[in-house]
This record gives sequence, C-alpha cells and structure tokens, in this order.
Amino acid sequence: MLQNVVIRPGMRVLVHSAGGEVGSALVQLCKLHNLHVIGVVGRNHKVEYVRQLGADDVIDKSTQSLWDEAKRLCPDGYDLVFDANGPETLAQSYAHLKPTGKLLVYGFHTLLPKQGGRINYLKAALGMLRMPRFNPLSMTSENKGVVAFNLSFLFARTDLLHAAVNDLTTWLEAGILQAPKVRSFALADVAQAHRALESGESTGKVVLRTAPPFFSAAAYEATAQQASAPDR
Repeated sequence: MLQNVVIRPGMRVLVHSAGGEVGSALVQLCKLHNLHVIGVVGRNHKVEYVRQLGADDVIDKSTQSLWDEAKRLCPDGYDLVFDANGPETLAQSYAHLKPTGKLLVYGFHTLLPKQGGRINYLKAALGMLRMPRFNPLSMTSENKGVVAFNLSFLFARTDLLHAAVNDLTTWLEAGILQAPKVRSFALADVAQAHRALESGESTGKVVLRTAPPFFSAAAYEATAQQASAPDR
C-alpha cells in the first residue's frame, strides 16, 4: 500500500479498522517509516492492542465521536487515510485530508453482512447509492487525491508484489514487525469463524484449517527421521 504514495517522515496518518489483519499491519508499517499514526477501532478491548502495535493515538468509535476526535487529534487534516470501510466512512475520510493528502481505498467492508452470513442485497444496493463520487475538478482545486487498489487483481504487477513480500518477510524475520494475532478454526467450524468475523470482536486474522494443526518443528523432524529410516 505504501508503494502507492510518497512517504515523508512525520506524516499524519489515519488507519481505519486498526485492530484487524490489514489495519494492524498498516499501523506497524507506518511507524516503521516514522509516520504519526492514529488508529480507529470499534471495540474498547482493541485500544490497548493497537497502542502496543505503535499507534500514537487510538480512537474507539464505540465510545467516542469518530470524526470529532479525528479533527481534535489532527485539526489541519491528514496526509494519508487508509479506508476499507466503504460508504460508511469514505466521504468523511476524504473531507479530513489536508491539501496534498491521499485517501487510500482497498475495500468496502460495510457493504458486507454484519450478521447471518448472507448478503442483504437491498442494503448493499443502498450502500452503492451512498458511495461517494470523487470529482476530478474538485480534487484538483482542493489538491487532494484518491488511490484505490485490490491485490487480488494485481496480476500484471508481480514485480511490485514480490518486492513487497520480500520486504515484509525480511522485517518479520528480523523482528521489526510482529505477525498479526491468528485465531484458527477447523473447516467444519466455518459458521463459527464467520460469526467471529461478523461480531467485530476479533483482532488480527481469522483462518480456516483444512488439515489438523501443524506439528511442532521437533515432532516434524522426528517423524521425518522415522519415515526415512531403513526397514528392519
């Protein structure tokens, strides 16, 4: 994501869903580049987790007015806002940019169901109607920009993907970044996993296992040695 903008130390950044799998990584990456990071969470128990990731300030929108607090913490506006919420926040995210600020869009979470696992097509259609339309003339006069991308469709730029993965791997192995929390479910418990996601209570990443949990390294090595031993 940071390859899409010019990064300068001291930039003030707002990260939505800062306790989630992508948001928690963004907080750390922004701090790695010496940016001032304000994270937004939707549950009180996520506040301390996001602070531990390095956020300078955290807005808990379950108890605080999101945009009043965002304005108080950065009255001149933000250099970067990372937003995957969709129509719920995009317009205000853009409005809270400073001149030369960039809104980075990488998802539309609020179009998806929050409970039940089934898409409410009427709600989704209303959400699409509420989606802000960014006018190039206005963006030019306001000196603001919108950058949008989806890694799932970025097949033509594997060079960028490889470079980003190499950087992330290096930082993780060096302990500069910490991997997100992982809560795993067996494939048979997929409904429970969806409920965990929809609850908004989870932090980090939720994954489904298609096989039993991995062996420990010692157990794996012992098993491999036994399998390679000659028959007696």
